[in-house]
Amino acid sequence: MVESITLTLDGLRIAYDLFARFWWLYLPILLFFAWFFSLENYNKLKYLASLEWVLLEIRVPREVNKSPKGMEQVFAALYGVFLGPTRWQDRIFKGKIPDWFSFELAGTSGEIHFYVRTQKQYRNLVESQIYAQYPDAELIEVEDYLVRLPRFLPNDEYDLWGGELILSREDAYPIRTYPEFEEKGTGPDIVKRIDPVASLAETLGTLEYKEYISVQLLIRPAGDGWIKKGQAVVDKLMGKKAKTKEDWLTKAVFSIDALLPGGAPVKKEEKKEREPLSPGVQDVLKAVEKSFTKLGFESGVRLVYIFPKGNFHKTHLVAMNGAFKQFASPSLNSFKLNGKTTPPIRGLFYKQKAYRRKVSIYGKLRDRSFVKKPIILTTEELATVYHFPDVSVKSPLLPRVEAKKGEPPAGLPIG
Repeated sequence: MVESITLTLDGLRIAYDLFARFWWLYLPILLFFAWFFSLENYNKLKYLASLEWVLLEIRVPREVNKSPKGMEQVFAALYGVFLGPTRWQDRIFKGKIPDWFSFELAGTSGEIHFYVRTQKQYRNLVESQIYAQYPDAELIEVEDYLVRLPRFLPNDEYDLWGGELILSREDAYPIRTYPEFEEKGTGPDIVKRIDPVASLAETLGTLEYKEYISVQLLIRPAGDGWIKKGQAVVDKLMGKKAKTKEDWLTKAVFSIDALLPGGAPVKKEEKKEREPLSPGVQDVLKAVEKSFTKLGFESGVRLVYIFPKGNFHKTHLVAMNGAFKQFASPSLNSFKLNGKTTPPIRGLFYKQKAYRRKVSIYGKLRDRSFVKKPIILTTEELATVYHFPDVSVKSPLLPRVEAKKGEPPAGLPIG
């Protein structure tokens, strides 16, 4: 023990002596990196401040007979904003980051509302794609529903709980999606559908006065890099060994050594017959490879429950957690809370940590900041998590469009 402490002190003393003697060499380098990261952060904040946003409320059609497939097409169309990875020059000197959307389901004192927040430049794209799939819906520009609350929480009147969801396994494993919530009925064209949004809508409909729940689904196109990473999952399921990459110098040394007399011969890989995959593994493999056929989005799911102090209802948290447990598949993937984003309830200085995390999550909720640890969700998975409830959801506080809009007759004079 004493010896290890002595060695540590000796190492620190040497490092201090080197810095003291050659500070003139290290200091410019440290100052350069400090300037570099400050410049990048400043340009990023400046870029974010320049963006113009609009919040649209989506009035759900009175009768939604479509499956979430319609919403899947909406997400697929939004993938068109992806023009490739952000260049490092634009990221550092212009502060640019990939564009994102926020699809939100909010409960306010028992009322349920669907929103989408987008940059103004993409407003026409969002509206046209939603109208294309849901012609009877209405999109209205509204004031941010969060402005009714104080700018900073928690305070003397309100408290909150919040967190962000991540996946329990690698992104390549899909969650349970909407086709698995459907089953054929008695007739050939009759499909029975269990709407996974129904339980969450019922929870939001039970909120009392001054209670708020917000579910934010933040998305941005991911490119195809996640598929390349997912191929490692496929290889593992198929029993393939991960290939170790050798650098050019190692390859050159072994090649020369093999040519010299007495050198070690180049090893040839022996092909071994693979054991047949079990039916369970085959099903998992099919599900993973099927997800590769869908467009992928970097995503984040943020949950926040705001309530008056002294009026906390634990059942709302249980219900929210249960709503997302519906998407769990034991052999594939599931959602879980990111423990680094939720307020702790025990531990050293847990009250101070809980307060800081509450302030942080509420600030991110209001700003619709993109999550630090995104997950990959395909268009099918996104549509499963966020879609408009069908006619089976009878919540009285879910605003729906009561009548179809009539088109003006052709040839109507304009004057």
